[in-house]
Amino acid sequence: MPLVIALFLSGAVFLLLLPRGRQGGGEAPWPGPRWPAVRRLASRLAGILASGRLARELAVSGLELTLEELALRKIRLAGLALACALLLALLGRPGLATLGFAGAVWAFQAPDLEVTRAAAARRRAVQRDLPYFLFTLAVLAESGMQLLPALDHYARNAAAPLGREVRSALAEIRMGQPPGMALLEMAQRLDVRDLTRAVGALVQTMEKGTEGLAAALRAQAAEAWDRRRRLAQEAGAQASVKLLVPLVLFVLPAVLAMAAGPAIYAFLTQLGP
Repeated sequence: MPLVIALFLSGAVFLLLLPRGRQGGGEAPWPGPRWPAVRRLASRLAGILASGRLARELAVSGLELTLEELALRKIRLAGLALACALLLALLGRPGLATLGFAGAVWAFQAPDLEVTRAAAARRRAVQRDLPYFLFTLAVLAESGMQLLPALDHYARNAAAPLGREVRSALAEIRMGQPPGMALLEMAQRLDVRDLTRAVGALVQTMEKGTEGLAAALRAQAAEAWDRRRRLAQEAGAQASVKLLVPLVLFVLPAVLAMAAGPAIYAFLTQLGP
Protein backbone atom coordinates (compact mmCIF):
# COMPACT_ATOMS: atom_id res chain seq x y z
CA MET A 1 0.00 0.00 0.00
CA PRO A 2 2.75 2.57 0.76
CA LEU A 3 4.28 1.83 -2.62
CA VAL A 4 0.95 2.50 -4.37
CA ILE A 5 0.57 5.81 -2.51
CA ALA A 6 4.12 6.77 -3.47
CA LEU A 7 3.42 6.02 -7.12
CA PHE A 8 0.27 8.17 -7.06
CA LEU A 9 2.15 11.10 -5.51
CA SER A 10 4.98 10.72 -7.98
CA GLY A 11 2.47 10.79 -10.82
CA ALA A 12 1.00 14.01 -9.44
CA VAL A 13 4.46 15.60 -9.31
CA PHE A 14 5.12 14.41 -12.86
CA LEU A 15 1.89 16.03 -14.06
CA LEU A 16 2.78 19.29 -12.34
CA LEU A 17 6.12 19.33 -14.13
CA LEU A 18 4.59 18.62 -17.54
CA PRO A 19 4.91 21.35 -20.20
CA ARG A 20 2.09 23.81 -20.60
CA GLY A 21 -0.07 23.54 -23.67
CA ARG A 22 0.44 26.15 -26.37
CA GLN A 23 -2.21 28.80 -26.37
CA GLY A 24 -3.71 30.38 -29.43
CA GLY A 25 -1.86 28.09 -31.80
CA GLY A 26 1.33 30.12 -31.43
CA GLU A 27 4.76 28.57 -31.51
CA ALA A 28 6.55 28.62 -28.19
CA PRO A 29 10.34 28.74 -28.24
CA TRP A 30 10.39 25.71 -25.99
CA PRO A 31 7.68 24.12 -23.86
CA GLY A 32 7.75 25.64 -20.40
CA PRO A 33 6.66 23.83 -17.23
CA ARG A 34 3.65 24.83 -15.16
CA TRP A 35 5.82 26.32 -12.40
CA PRO A 36 7.93 29.41 -13.27
CA ALA A 37 10.52 28.35 -10.70
CA VAL A 38 11.06 25.07 -12.54
CA ARG A 39 11.46 26.98 -15.79
CA ARG A 40 14.09 29.24 -14.24
CA LEU A 41 15.88 26.20 -12.86
CA ALA A 42 15.80 24.56 -16.29
CA SER A 43 17.20 27.73 -17.90
CA ARG A 44 20.07 27.86 -15.42
CA LEU A 45 20.81 24.18 -15.91
CA ALA A 46 20.78 24.68 -19.68
CA GLY A 47 23.32 27.50 -19.26
CA ILE A 48 25.58 25.16 -17.33
CA LEU A 49 25.19 22.41 -19.94
CA ALA A 50 25.94 24.82 -22.80
CA SER A 51 29.63 24.95 -21.92
CA GLY A 52 30.06 21.20 -21.51
CA ARG A 53 30.44 18.10 -23.59
CA LEU A 54 26.71 17.36 -23.55
CA ALA A 55 25.93 20.40 -25.72
CA ARG A 56 28.31 19.12 -28.40
CA GLU A 57 26.86 15.62 -28.15
CA LEU A 58 23.34 17.04 -28.52
CA ALA A 59 24.37 18.92 -31.67
CA VAL A 60 25.92 15.75 -33.12
CA SER A 61 23.00 13.49 -32.18
CA GLY A 62 20.53 15.16 -34.52
CA LEU A 63 17.76 15.00 -31.91
CA GLU A 64 15.14 17.72 -32.18
CA LEU A 65 15.84 18.95 -28.67
CA THR A 66 17.16 22.20 -27.30
CA LEU A 67 19.28 22.39 -24.19
CA GLU A 68 16.31 23.89 -22.32
CA GLU A 69 14.10 20.95 -23.28
CA LEU A 70 16.81 18.50 -22.28
CA ALA A 71 17.29 20.23 -18.92
CA LEU A 72 13.53 20.19 -18.32
CA ARG A 73 13.40 16.48 -19.08
CA LYS A 74 16.20 15.83 -16.57
CA ILE A 75 14.40 17.84 -13.88
CA ARG A 76 11.09 16.15 -14.59
CA LEU A 77 12.46 12.60 -14.31
CA ALA A 78 14.54 13.41 -11.23
CA GLY A 79 11.54 15.11 -9.57
CA LEU A 80 9.41 12.05 -10.22
CA ALA A 81 11.93 9.74 -8.54
CA LEU A 82 12.58 12.15 -5.65
CA ALA A 83 8.87 12.50 -4.87
CA CYS A 84 8.55 8.72 -4.72
CA ALA A 85 11.64 8.43 -2.49
CA LEU A 86 10.53 11.15 -0.07
CA LEU A 87 7.08 9.65 0.36
CA LEU A 88 8.53 6.21 0.97
CA ALA A 89 10.82 7.70 3.61
CA LEU A 90 7.85 9.39 5.33
CA LEU A 91 5.94 6.10 5.27
CA GLY A 92 8.77 4.32 7.08
CA ARG A 93 10.28 2.39 4.16
CA PRO A 94 13.97 3.42 4.33
CA GLY A 95 15.17 0.61 2.06
CA LEU A 96 12.80 1.53 -0.75
CA ALA A 97 13.49 5.22 -0.14
CA THR A 98 17.21 4.65 -0.63
CA LEU A 99 16.48 2.94 -3.92
CA GLY A 100 14.30 5.90 -4.84
CA PHE A 101 17.10 8.39 -4.18
CA ALA A 102 19.50 6.27 -6.23
CA GLY A 103 16.85 6.15 -8.95
CA ALA A 104 16.63 9.95 -8.88
CA VAL A 105 20.35 10.21 -9.60
CA TRP A 106 20.01 7.72 -12.45
CA ALA A 107 16.90 9.49 -13.79
CA PHE A 108 18.77 12.79 -13.85
CA GLN A 109 21.51 11.18 -15.98
CA ALA A 110 19.19 9.12 -18.21
CA PRO A 111 18.59 11.86 -20.85
CA ASP A 112 22.37 12.34 -21.08
CA LEU A 113 22.78 8.64 -21.88
CA GLU A 114 20.11 8.90 -24.56
CA VAL A 115 21.89 11.84 -26.18
CA THR A 116 25.27 10.11 -25.98
CA ARG A 117 23.93 6.93 -27.62
CA ALA A 118 22.25 8.92 -30.39
CA ALA A 119 25.44 10.90 -31.04
CA ALA A 120 27.55 7.73 -31.16
CA ALA A 121 25.12 6.09 -33.58
CA ARG A 122 25.17 9.16 -35.83
CA ARG A 123 28.98 9.24 -35.81
CA ARG A 124 29.07 5.58 -36.83
CA ALA A 125 26.60 6.26 -39.65
CA VAL A 126 28.70 9.18 -40.93
CA GLN A 127 31.90 7.12 -40.67
CA ARG A 128 30.24 4.32 -42.61
CA ASP A 129 28.99 6.61 -45.41
CA LEU A 130 32.16 8.72 -45.71
CA PRO A 131 33.95 6.47 -48.28
CA TYR A 132 30.90 6.43 -50.55
CA PHE A 133 30.56 10.21 -50.17
CA LEU A 134 34.16 10.87 -51.21
CA PHE A 135 34.08 8.25 -53.98
CA THR A 136 30.91 9.81 -55.44
CA LEU A 137 32.46 13.28 -55.42
CA ALA A 138 35.65 11.92 -57.02
CA VAL A 139 33.76 10.22 -59.85
CA LEU A 140 31.63 13.29 -60.52
CA ALA A 141 34.68 15.58 -60.42
CA GLU A 142 36.53 13.33 -62.88
CA SER A 143 33.54 13.52 -65.21
CA GLY A 144 33.89 17.31 -65.29
CA MET A 145 31.23 18.33 -62.76
CA GLN A 146 32.00 21.18 -60.39
CA LEU A 147 32.09 20.63 -56.64
CA LEU A 148 28.80 22.28 -55.67
CA PRO A 149 26.71 20.42 -58.30
CA ALA A 150 28.46 17.21 -57.22
CA LEU A 151 27.53 17.88 -53.60
CA ASP A 152 23.95 18.61 -54.64
CA HIS A 153 23.82 15.34 -56.60
CA TYR A 154 25.02 13.39 -53.58
CA ALA A 155 22.63 15.18 -51.20
CA ARG A 156 19.62 14.48 -53.42
CA ASN A 157 20.42 10.75 -53.62
CA ALA A 158 21.55 10.10 -50.03
CA ALA A 159 19.15 9.51 -47.15
CA ALA A 160 21.87 9.02 -44.54
CA PRO A 161 22.74 11.62 -41.86
CA LEU A 162 25.70 12.78 -43.94
CA GLY A 163 23.41 13.49 -46.87
CA ARG A 164 21.10 15.58 -44.68
CA GLU A 165 24.03 17.58 -43.35
CA VAL A 166 25.29 18.17 -46.89
CA ARG A 167 21.85 19.50 -47.81
CA SER A 168 22.00 21.86 -44.84
CA ALA A 169 25.45 23.06 -45.91
CA LEU A 170 24.23 23.66 -49.46
CA ALA A 171 21.29 25.66 -48.12
CA GLU A 172 23.73 27.87 -46.18
CA ILE A 173 25.83 28.32 -49.33
CA ARG A 174 22.75 29.42 -51.30
CA MET A 175 22.09 32.01 -48.58
CA GLY A 176 25.48 33.57 -49.24
CA GLN A 177 27.87 31.75 -46.93
CA PRO A 178 31.28 30.85 -48.45
CA PRO A 179 31.43 27.17 -49.48
CA GLY A 180 34.58 26.47 -47.49
CA MET A 181 33.11 27.88 -44.29
CA ALA A 182 29.83 25.99 -44.77
CA LEU A 183 31.66 22.69 -45.27
CA LEU A 184 33.90 23.26 -42.25
CA GLU A 185 30.87 24.06 -40.08
CA MET A 186 29.21 20.88 -41.33
CA ALA A 187 32.26 18.85 -40.29
CA GLN A 188 32.30 20.60 -36.92
CA ARG A 189 28.62 19.76 -36.34
CA LEU A 190 29.14 16.09 -37.08
CA ASP A 191 32.38 15.88 -35.07
CA VAL A 192 33.86 12.91 -36.97
CA ARG A 193 37.64 13.06 -37.17
CA ASP A 194 38.00 11.47 -40.61
CA LEU A 195 35.32 13.74 -42.06
CA THR A 196 36.96 16.82 -40.53
CA ARG A 197 40.31 15.86 -42.02
CA ALA A 198 38.79 15.13 -45.45
CA VAL A 199 36.81 18.39 -45.50
CA GLY A 200 39.88 20.37 -44.41
CA ALA A 201 41.94 18.90 -47.27
CA LEU A 202 39.05 19.51 -49.65
CA VAL A 203 38.79 23.18 -48.63
CA GLN A 204 42.54 23.66 -49.06
CA THR A 205 42.33 22.16 -52.55
CA MET A 206 39.41 24.45 -53.40
CA GLU A 207 41.42 27.49 -52.31
CA LYS A 208 44.29 26.49 -54.60
CA GLY A 209 41.96 25.88 -57.53
CA THR A 210 39.83 23.10 -58.96
CA GLU A 211 42.59 21.59 -61.11
CA GLY A 212 43.66 18.92 -58.59
CA LEU A 213 40.25 18.45 -57.00
CA ALA A 214 39.46 15.09 -58.63
CA ALA A 215 42.85 13.61 -57.72
CA ALA A 216 42.56 14.81 -54.13
CA LEU A 217 39.07 13.36 -53.80
CA ARG A 218 40.23 10.05 -55.29
CA ALA A 219 43.10 9.82 -52.78
CA GLN A 220 40.82 10.69 -49.86
CA ALA A 221 38.25 8.11 -51.02
CA ALA A 222 40.90 5.39 -51.19
CA GLU A 223 42.11 6.31 -47.71
CA ALA A 224 38.52 6.26 -46.38
CA TRP A 225 37.88 2.82 -47.88
CA ASP A 226 41.08 1.51 -46.25
CA ARG A 227 39.99 3.02 -42.95
CA ARG A 228 36.55 1.39 -43.23
CA ARG A 229 38.18 -1.97 -44.02
CA ARG A 230 40.42 -1.72 -40.96
CA LEU A 231 37.46 -0.80 -38.74
CA ALA A 232 35.53 -3.81 -40.07
CA GLN A 233 38.47 -6.09 -39.29
CA GLU A 234 38.76 -4.66 -35.78
CA ALA A 235 35.03 -5.09 -35.21
CA GLY A 236 35.28 -8.71 -36.34
CA ALA A 237 38.17 -9.36 -33.96
CA GLN A 238 36.26 -7.79 -31.07
CA ALA A 239 33.16 -9.83 -31.91
CA SER A 240 35.12 -13.08 -31.64
CA VAL A 241 36.41 -12.05 -28.20
CA LYS A 242 32.91 -11.11 -27.04
CA LEU A 243 31.54 -14.46 -28.20
CA LEU A 244 34.11 -16.29 -26.09
CA VAL A 245 32.38 -15.47 -22.77
CA PRO A 246 28.89 -16.90 -23.60
CA LEU A 247 30.60 -19.82 -25.32
CA VAL A 248 32.52 -20.75 -22.16
CA LEU A 249 29.65 -20.05 -19.77
CA PHE A 250 26.72 -21.60 -21.65
CA VAL A 251 27.67 -23.65 -24.72
CA LEU A 252 30.72 -25.49 -23.40
CA PRO A 253 29.02 -26.81 -20.20
CA ALA A 254 26.09 -28.10 -22.25
CA VAL A 255 28.41 -29.88 -24.69
CA LEU A 256 30.40 -31.44 -21.85
CA ALA A 257 27.19 -32.53 -20.14
CA MET A 258 25.94 -34.25 -23.31
CA ALA A 259 29.31 -35.87 -23.99
CA ALA A 260 30.19 -37.02 -20.48
CA GLY A 261 26.68 -37.52 -19.10
CA PRO A 262 26.11 -41.07 -20.45
CA ALA A 263 29.54 -42.22 -19.32
CA ILE A 264 29.03 -40.83 -15.82
CA TYR A 265 25.59 -42.45 -15.63
CA ALA A 266 26.96 -45.84 -16.73
CA PHE A 267 29.79 -45.58 -14.20
CA LEU A 268 27.41 -44.74 -11.35
CA THR A 269 25.08 -47.58 -12.42
CA GLN A 270 27.90 -50.12 -12.27
CA LEU A 271 28.84 -48.97 -8.76
CA GLY A 272 25.28 -49.41 -7.59
CA PRO A 273 23.89 -52.58 -5.93
